[in-house]
Parts: sequence; structure tokens; C-alpha cells
Amino acid sequence: MTDRNVGGAGRWLLNYLKHHDRDQFDVWVILPSNSALYPAVTALDVAVIPMKDMADKSFDKKAGKALFQLFQEEKPDIVHTHASLTARMAAKKAGVHKIINTKHCMESAPGSLPKKIARRMLNKRYSDIIIAVSKAVKHSMVAGGTDPKQIVTIFNGIDGIEPISQEERAEILLSYGGNPDKKAVGIVARLEEVKDHKTFLLAAKEVLRHHQDIMFYIIGDGTLRDSLEEEARALDIYGDIIFTGFVKDVEKIEGALDLSVITSKQEALCLSVIESMSAGIPAIGTDSGGVNEVIRHGENGYLVSVGDWKALAERILEVLASEEKHLKFGENAKAWVQENFTARKMTSKIERLYLEEKK
Repeated sequence: MTDRNVGGAGRWLLNYLKHHDRDQFDVWVILPSNSALYPAVTALDVAVIPMKDMADKSFDKKAGKALFQLFQEEKPDIVHTHASLTARMAAKKAGVHKIINTKHCMESAPGSLPKKIARRMLNKRYSDIIIAVSKAVKHSMVAGGTDPKQIVTIFNGIDGIEPISQEERAEILLSYGGNPDKKAVGIVARLEEVKDHKTFLLAAKEVLRHHQDIMFYIIGDGTLRDSLEEEARALDIYGDIIFTGFVKDVEKIEGALDLSVITSKQEALCLSVIESMSAGIPAIGTDSGGVNEVIRHGENGYLVSVGDWKALAERILEVLASEEKHLKFGENAKAWVQENFTARKMTSKIERLYLEEKK
């Protein structure tokens, strides 16, 4: 894994490592030497091989030689990559028995027929199996040219968040400058264009026109932090918006919300919503990518069209206005996560793939 920060793929890795079968699999993790994942992995008593020259990108010519030498020397049975095309190429060259790649994001635009053919050939040559983290990711890969027979869908899994007491909730929200006497509506996402926080702010403005007993939490950091704060001031709602910045133990504030929101223009699955739902918190999200595989419209939350801040505002008001609906959606959300998105189930399915003989 080439990640330097603890993003979605990093959280996947940590959830897998917590539950993997140590009697059957000897797992070594290869990371850039300065990755923030390094201490988190070693804390789980898992060996890390630091790569000094590994860049945070899929194709990295400089790292290829070192990876090839490593695979030649250690002779792993399986190499499991996350993006890192360089690692797959090195594993193939070194004669590794099985190469598995996990696709954590939606495939880019399908492109021309030659581009589709090239992608298909590349994946065929350098991956035995590709794990898609949602059906939407699989569909996007097939549209982009990848052979559907090569792809297996395995949802990302999490360790559920336990519901918290009102006292704990108050303490958590106060620690970020929030007001525990008000309903808490939050979005957990990188502050980047694809997450479309502007739609969240516009919906917040509309909600606050009707109710002042709601506070909005933008949880996370990113390049758009300053411009989003300016936008909140321009909308005259800055006092009702909490910008938490980067949160290390994000599960705590996720469990303190009354409603979880995601407004992405494109989303593979959305771990943050899954985590909140595991604590019995309903969700509202844009119908993009794999979000509709997590949020069941009218059952555990609502889906709205991408960019439709009016519909988002209406649904926020609807869910928070009805205690009965809020409770029902929350119960359904928790049950749905337990049925489909646990780390144990994810790990078990992955390890069954590890043991399957190549066809």
C-alpha cells in the first residue's frame, strides 16, 4: 500500500489486520517509510517492511526494482495490492503465485475502445483477482474494459461503533465547540471538490431558515477548508457550522451525531456513513456510486440527487422532525450494517479468496 495518510484504504487495512487468521496467514505489510499507517500497523503486532523510495502513486518506477528484489528473496505465496500497479508488475516478474488487487474507488471514465482494451489487458496480466469494494465499483470497472469474471465484490467492513450515553455525547460535541442541546447533523469527508460540501452548506442554510435547534458539523480537513469557511460566512451560517479539522478517532464524533450526511459527486461506498449507521444513526446521501448500497431509501435513510441541496434540506427536516421515523431508520441502519458490513465478514471472504486455487 502506497498511502502516506490513513484514508479509506488504510482503514480497510487496519480492519483486516485486526481480524486476520494469524494461524493460517503470515502477513507482512509494505508501506512507504514515512506513512502515517506505520505505527498503526505495528501497534497491531504485524510486521511492516518500510520502503524508503515508494511514492504515493500507483505507478512508481523507482520502487519497482526494490519490490522485485523483495519478492524474489521472500517468495510470498500471495501479493495483495491496493492501487500499486508497480507492486503487481514486480510480483508478476518475480513469479508470485497469486496477485490480488483491491479497487477502492470508482474507475475513471471508460474512454475509447483502445483504452478499454489496454485496461483489460493490463488487469489480466498483472492481477489474478480484483476485489471491488462495491457493486458500483465493479460496474465502473466493467464499463472501463475489465473482464467481469476477474472481479469479486467484497464490501468494506468495519468494527461497529457502540451507542454512547447523552453525557458522552455532550462531552464529545462540546470538545469541538458544538452545542449538545441542539441536534447534530454531520458530514465526515475530505474537504475536496468531489465531496461537494457546498451542497451540505446550502442545505444547512435552508434548514436553519426553519429550525434553529440544529447544528452542522463538517468533520475532516482538506484543501478547501478556507473557501468553505468563507462560504459559510457568506451564507451567514458560520456560527451554526463546526469545522472540526482532522479528527484522529473519528468514530467518537460519528457516534455523537443525530444524522449522518454524505454529499459526494462520486463515492465508491462511504465508510463514514457505515460507521455512523452501525451506532444506530440514520443517514442521508447523494445517489452516487455505491452510496445506494449502504443507504436504503426509505428504510434506513434517504437518497437525494447529486447537488440537490433543497431535497437534502427537506429530508434532514423530515427525519429530525419525527422521533418515530428517526428511531426506526436508526434501528434499520444498525441491522443493515451488521448484516453486510462487518470487518469479520470482510476478512473471512478475503481469506477464502487467498485459499482458492487459481483457475
